[in-house]
Amino acid sequence: MLAALTAAATLAATPKKVVTVTKTVTGPQEVADRWGYVEVVLVVKRTTTTVGTKKTVTRTITAVKVPIYPNHTDRSVFINSQAVPLLTNEVLKTTKFNPNIELVGGATDTSQAFQQSLQAAILAAKKV
Repeated sequence: MLAALTAAATLAATPKKVVTVTKTVTGPQEVADRWGYVEVVLVVKRTTTTVGTKKTVTRTITAVKVPIYPNHTDRSVFINSQAVPLLTNEVLKTTKFNPNIELVGGATDTSQAFQQSLQAAILAAKKV
């Protein structure tokens, strides 16, 4: 019992260090068939917690931006003004770094290009 109390006291006395870094990661421009390109930009928060010699790293997507998407015609603007917010919300509500999101009907080409750019951005974010 004394050993357990000593171990608990040692663990409690071990300093805890938390470092948080926010990085922006950009996926490649992916082709949305004949409509144009889609590019996804992720803002990722990386938190490193060190207790003694144990290090834990967690990453969280805090924001999703889509600076490039098909908008060359009024119809493209109409479709993507609805599809892009749905796609970005889908990414933010997933709890893990997962490129498997629900696609938006009526914006299939944009959705698939979004998903491809997102996948590349997630892979890059895992290296951050």
